[in-house]
Amino acid sequence: MDAIGNLRHLVEQGFQGAPVHNDVGDLDALMYVRHWPAGVVDVVIVYSHEEAFAYRASGIAPDASLRNFPARVHWRQAGHPDSVTTAVLGLDEP
Repeated sequence: MDAIGNLRHLVEQGFQGAPVHNDVGDLDALMYVRHWPAGVVDVVIVYSHEEAFAYRASGIAPDASLRNFPARVHWRQAGHPDSVTTAVLGLDEP
């Protein structure tokens, strides 16, 4: 499956997507977030057709900012959006 299909599956599995804009209002990335009980969060950030980053972390309040938080990262992967989104879809529940 390709990244576009994988992103659809992320949404089907409870991820919420949102655009991320830079200071002048240009689109910087697409961010997808899924909160689990007990403060665990999965995050996928797609920067371009060639670059994506994903991680699973704990110690995050559901209403806290995902940019500056004291958390423990349990898993992360960077690379092409196809491989990153495929890896996220393969994660077991925390």
